[in-house]
Amino acid sequence: MIASLPQRLYLWERRTLYLGPLRSPAQLSLAASRLLIGLQGNIRFRHRTQQRDSFSRSLLLPVGWQGTVDSGRLCVADCHLDVTGFDYAVLRQLANRQDQSAYCDLSNEHLLITAFDAVSQRLTLPEVLYQQLDAWLNPAELAEGTAFRCDQRILNTLQRIKVSPLENLSVASLAQQVGLSTSRLANLFKEQIGVPIRRYRLWYRLFLSTQRIACGGSVTEAALGAGFADAAHFTRTYRTILGIQPSALVKPRAGLEVFVEAQASAKTVNSFKP
Repeated sequence: MIASLPQRLYLWERRTLYLGPLRSPAQLSLAASRLLIGLQGNIRFRHRTQQRDSFSRSLLLPVGWQGTVDSGRLCVADCHLDVTGFDYAVLRQLANRQDQSAYCDLSNEHLLITAFDAVSQRLTLPEVLYQQLDAWLNPAELAEGTAFRCDQRILNTLQRIKVSPLENLSVASLAQQVGLSTSRLANLFKEQIGVPIRRYRLWYRLFLSTQRIACGGSVTEAALGAGFADAAHFTRTYRTILGIQPSALVKPRAGLEVFVEAQASAKTVNSFKP
């Protein structure tokens, strides 16, 4: 029998990391690139356009990927990568094959399985883990040679969205602030980040709502605070984009430990145990 590992969720502004079983099968529509590592066996996946399943222990999914992922209730490491795309650009170089619009069988797969399994077995301080995660996702020998740069105007737009997540600023307003036409900003944002501006803003609202829940708020409070009309719509969107139920953060029986970055700019985190 395969041992059940502790479930942990780490939330940082740039990345998130979940360790535990997926809600299987998980229907996904990604607003951020995602790395999944099967800690106890293969992950089964299928793009929405395909009729067959594929399998891999290491799976790199691009922004916008839509389909089904199933770990068979076995534990995985599930990491939402840096939204600016640098993590994805580096990791893509490690893939040994492409299948179902995903990159599979990373050459450092064994290292990642061993590293994430060790994190799941014993608690690591989040600030220490973040530094380790950065090294695992961006091996120095690859990161230095990666020709990737996010346009400063896009970085400024990302920052503007982060400081005013509930303002519903129009794309035209955001474009004006960075000196671009509306169409140029929309196209450049989609080109560099991989999703439309409104989709990214939705993802960031879900990140903030997760912080709210993990720090003691209810699902309903988090839904309203994230700009959703009701908790049901919030739950459906949360499950589709992040792959887990928001209620898992507040149910004691879920056994999920959550570690949340205290503030967007903070270097410390708070621990919350349901």
